[in-house]
Amino acid sequence: MEQVRLYLSRHGETLENQRHVLQGQLPGTLSERGLEQARGLAERMEGVELDAVVASDLERSRRTAEIVAERKGLAVDVTPLLREMDWGEYTGQALVDVDWFHLPPSVEQVEALYRRAGDFLAYVKEKYAGRRVLAVGHGAFDRAVLCRYEGRPPFDMVEMPIMGNTEVVELVY
Repeated sequence: MEQVRLYLSRHGETLENQRHVLQGQLPGTLSERGLEQARGLAERMEGVELDAVVASDLERSRRTAEIVAERKGLAVDVTPLLREMDWGEYTGQALVDVDWFHLPPSVEQVEALYRRAGDFLAYVKEKYAGRRVLAVGHGAFDRAVLCRYEGRPPFDMVEMPIMGNTEVVELVY
């Protein structure tokens, strides 16, 4: 099977990010700074050949991806596989120190997030073989994708830094 060149990014800053709220699978609203970051991502990607733009179905990622895709003359492929971690009962609450090893049952477990990251990578590899793809995701989910891509165990993601808003990491597989 042909290689995929995947540019993994995180959505622009949201109003909820400003308040340090765990958004999880809430839509999220890009702040003015987040819209500027999305436009900046579009400018940075201008010199990069892209065949496709993929985004989470959550508003904050979809909107970020649309800004880039519009500039590239591409449509956005929206998939729930790229959704952020489901924070369950913590959703909408202020970010606190999370005990990743003892998450309540309502929260998506690290192993489940890691499996979903593998499903996402398989989806991209199957659908976009031999192509260049920008994928706009989320903080925790992007860490799971990077762990999975690097062949690291699921809980290694806990120690990884969260990607900055609209930061891009290039993966080839």
